[in-house]
Amino acid sequence: MRPSLPWRTWAHRLVKLGPSRLALAAAILFALLALGTPVWALTQDVGGSREVSSYSWTTRIQDRYEAGAWDGTEILPYTSSRFAERTVAGALGTAYILDAVLILVLAVVFALFSMEHTRTMPTLSLLIVSLLVVGIALLALLYPVVAVPVAATTDFGAFTFGGFWGSWRTTAPPIDWSWGAGLGWWFLFVATLLGIVGATLPYIRSVRAMAPPVPRSWQPPT
Repeated sequence: MRPSLPWRTWAHRLVKLGPSRLALAAAILFALLALGTPVWALTQDVGGSREVSSYSWTTRIQDRYEAGAWDGTEILPYTSSRFAERTVAGALGTAYILDAVLILVLAVVFALFSMEHTRTMPTLSLLIVSLLVVGIALLALLYPVVAVPVAATTDFGAFTFGGFWGSWRTTAPPIDWSWGAGLGWWFLFVATLLGIVGATLPYIRSVRAMAPPVPRSWQPPT
C-alpha cells in the first residue's frame, strides 16, 4: 500500500473538522494576522514629499518619499518621547485588545464545538454562543472605525477627520491628507465574517432540525 501524501493527510483532517470549526479556525488565523499588522494608515503630501504613517499595536511605521523615491523608514514606539499622537495610540491599543479578546472567544468556541456533548446542545445555548461571537466580532471590527477618526482629530488638530477613510487638503500650510484602513483591519474584517459563519452554523442546523418533516404525498396502496 502506498503511503498517503502529507497534504492529503492534512486535507483529510481539515475535512473532518466540518464547516463550522473550519471557519472558526480560519477566523482565528486571520485575527492573529491582524494583531501583527497596521490597522490604520495616514498619508501626508507636501510638495514633492510624502510621508506614509502606518499605526500598529505598539509602533508607528513612517515611510518617507522624495520625488517619488523612497527616502527612509522610521519605526517609532508609542512610548517614545518623540511620539505625539497619544490619543490615536490609545484608540488603537483598545482596538488591538478587542482583537485579542475576539481570538480568545473564537478559540473557546472552537474547543466547545469540538467536544462530544456539545453536539446535542440546546438551540437556545447555541443561539447565546452565536450572539456572543457576533457581538464581540462586530465590536472589534467597528470600534476603530468610530474611535480612530475622533482620536486623530484631537491629535492633529488641523481639521476634522470625517471617517475611517477620507482625504483633506489644508491650505496653511498646503498639505494633502489621505487616510484609511490598514492591512490589519482587512484581516480583521475577514476574521469577523468567518467567525460569524462558524459560530452561527450549528445554531442554524439546530433550528432546521426542529422543523417538522415534510409530509409525504399520499399514494394509493398497490
